[in-house]
Amino acid sequence: MHAPEGEITIFKLTGERGLTIGKIKNKENVTKSALASLRIAVKSYFKTYQVASDKHVVKDMCVENEHPFYEYSKERIDLFCENTDYQEVYLQCVFHFHHFFELLLKDILVSVHPKLAYKVNLNGDNSATILDILLNKRPHDLTSDNTAEFMTSLNRVISLMKLEGDTSSIPVISKIINDNKQTLVDLNQLRNRVWHKGVYLLRLNELDQFISQNVFPLVIKCLEFSDYNKLESYWKYKKSTLDPINEIIKSGQNQIDYERIAFFKAYGLACYTIPIWNFDLDQIEARANAIITALDDLDVTTCFVCNKETLLVSTETDFNTDKEGAPVSIWIRSIGAECLNCSLKISPDIGEPQSHGVDCDILWRFEDVLTET
Repeated sequence: MHAPEGEITIFKLTGERGLTIGKIKNKENVTKSALASLRIAVKSYFKTYQVASDKHVVKDMCVENEHPFYEYSKERIDLFCENTDYQEVYLQCVFHFHHFFELLLKDILVSVHPKLAYKVNLNGDNSATILDILLNKRPHDLTSDNTAEFMTSLNRVISLMKLEGDTSSIPVISKIINDNKQTLVDLNQLRNRVWHKGVYLLRLNELDQFISQNVFPLVIKCLEFSDYNKLESYWKYKKSTLDPINEIIKSGQNQIDYERIAFFKAYGLACYTIPIWNFDLDQIEARANAIITALDDLDVTTCFVCNKETLLVSTETDFNTDKEGAPVSIWIRSIGAECLNCSLKISPDIGEPQSHGVDCDILWRFEDVLTET
């Protein structure tokens, strides 16, 4: 119903407003918004490289402890937490990973019984007790339509493993959740600390450790052994030569490689923006060639993410002088690269792509040209 002409409509949240998002077709126990949150969480984590690279702190995480400037590097990493751009992507990352797992836990419970994920005012809140009530073995009021909180859902999923009798309906994923309980407890604590207090963030190197060693491996296992399996099109980036999540997990094993993680965060973010159709690829490649023709400080090469001739590599020229101010050396060095097609954006702070397993030519230039004296 439209308001009369000239009359301002005031928004009021009523039962007629909004639209309930249903389950994914043929997947009764998969909440679609959980996959939307997973997509946001992964993209937000990938974006932490761009923020860190702009503030020149990526190298600070790669410095060995015995380096004489290590204390200075730690100060820069601590100071980086004050950056509002980092805070923004950090909050999105933590909140949405938390939301994804919360909805996943509830869907696991619902797969056992439609009301097992609901709130119950009951001492001894575990799946066995609640199932007793739900199956009419014990009287109790279960009229509430509010679902349980994160930790309650987590504990109920874990308690499914302790059910007696026929356990054929108990999801295999319950054991995975049980084995990785501490990761979910930590994630919930991180979410609560910043949601309720707004004062606590992990340093970027700590976030890299948590995501690469704990969160990403758990996400992969949960997706494989749940009804969320084979739904990559709802949350995952487009395929490229390498899978950035798998590469980041590998980089977190043994001695963590922050430089490699940073590289694959940039790689992964670009995978999200690879065009599905390249109707205007000829125009993009022509634009790249026009730019390098007009500007002397740019080169164009093949992008190792989208495999198009659209990766622009920027360079800068500088020189040293003698005591009299006369130039004694001139050098040209690369300072960054950006793809006009998939929006890949990287800097030399992540090293040569070749060193991370990418099949491409040497990307970064550093040419020192001595002048005649």
